[in-house]
Amino acid sequence: MTSKPVFGFYGGWATYRSGKGRCTVEDLNPDLCTHLIYAFVEPKDDGTLIRKDDNEKNVMDSFNDLRKRNPRLKTLVSFGGANCDKSAYAKVAADSILRNSFAVNVRGFCIRYGFNGADIDWEFPESSSDHSNFVLLLSALASELHSHDLILTTSVGVNREYDVSGIARHVDYILLMSYDYNGTWDHYTGHNAPLCWGTVETDYQRRLNVKASVSDWIGGGAPKSKLIVGLAAYRTFTLTSTSTEGTRRPTSGPGRKGPYTDEAGILAYYEVKDMFEQRMWDSEQHVPYAVSGDQWVSYDDPQSIQKKCEFINSEDLGGAMIWSIDQDEFQDGKFTLLRTVVECLKPTEPACSMKCVVL
Repeated sequence: MTSKPVFGFYGGWATYRSGKGRCTVEDLNPDLCTHLIYAFVEPKDDGTLIRKDDNEKNVMDSFNDLRKRNPRLKTLVSFGGANCDKSAYAKVAADSILRNSFAVNVRGFCIRYGFNGADIDWEFPESSSDHSNFVLLLSALASELHSHDLILTTSVGVNREYDVSGIARHVDYILLMSYDYNGTWDHYTGHNAPLCWGTVETDYQRRLNVKASVSDWIGGGAPKSKLIVGLAAYRTFTLTSTSTEGTRRPTSGPGRKGPYTDEAGILAYYEVKDMFEQRMWDSEQHVPYAVSGDQWVSYDDPQSIQKKCEFINSEDLGGAMIWSIDQDEFQDGKFTLLRTVVECLKPTEPACSMKCVVL
C-alpha cells in the first residue's frame, strides 16, 4: 500500500469491449489503489440522476464488493464526464433548490449502492457565473456528504479558469486532469501529458504541461495535500506525411481507432504496445511517443510515469490518479503503469539510527 492516495478510474463500459480489451470488475486488483472510482453516472438538469439498468447495478455491486478483499479500499462514483450533457451542471449549479436536491440525490445514490463517496466531474464550468456556482454546488455537496461520512472529490481540467481556493475549501481531494494538453484540435502533433515544456514550445504552449498546471493550482490556493496529479492517458494523430518524428508536425485528424477501445484519437496502453514497434523518448518533456507510417501516438509508459511520480514526491503533493486502469496493461493482473505508481509512491524504509536494534 502506498503512503499517498492512488485513485484509479474504471470505465464501466470496459466490460463490453471485446477480446483482450474486455476488462470486468473481476479483472481489477483491489490492493493497488487506495481509492477506486466508478465512471460514470449522469446528472440531469432537474437535479436527479439518470437511472441505471439492472446489469449496471450488478456491476456496481461487484465493484463495491472489492472492499471485501481489501477493507482499506475506498470506492467512489463519478458524476458527469466528457459525454455528459454540458448544460445539466450549469443549470443545477445556478439554482439553490436544484443544488440541494442534487446533493441529496448524490448522497442517496452513494448510500443505496454502497459507495464511500462521490467525484464531481463537470467538464467544464465556462462562464464567470459557472465558476462561482460550481463552488456553491460543491458547498451543498460537502454539507450533505460529509455529514454522512462520505468522501467528496472533484475532477478538474487544466488551463481553465476556476475559483481554486473556493473549490479547495469544500472537497477532500482535487483530481487534476493533467492530460489532454494537445490533441487533434491543434492540427499538429504534441504530447498528451508532458511533464515539462520543450524548446519548440511557444510562450502559451510552455504552460501546457504537468508542472505548470500544478504550479497554477498551488498558486491559486490549492493545498498540496489535496492536489492529486492525473496520469496515463493516450492521444493519437494521423500525419499529413508518413514517418514524421518529433512534435509540432502537421496532422490531418485523429489517429485511427484501436481494435479494442474503438475510438478515433485514443489508444489504450496495451494497444500502443501492440501497434507501435519503435518507441522514441523526448528528453526535454520526459515522455515517450511512437510513429508507424502516418500514425503518431503520445502516451505514458513506466519511465514517464516514474518521472511524474518522482515529481509528486519531490513536491510533496497529495498523490496520483490514473485515467483509466482499464486502459492499462491489465491483462493477467499486470497493471504495468499502476504498479509503477504504487512502487514509486510507497513509503521508504526509515534509515537505521543508533537506536536501531540489529539482529
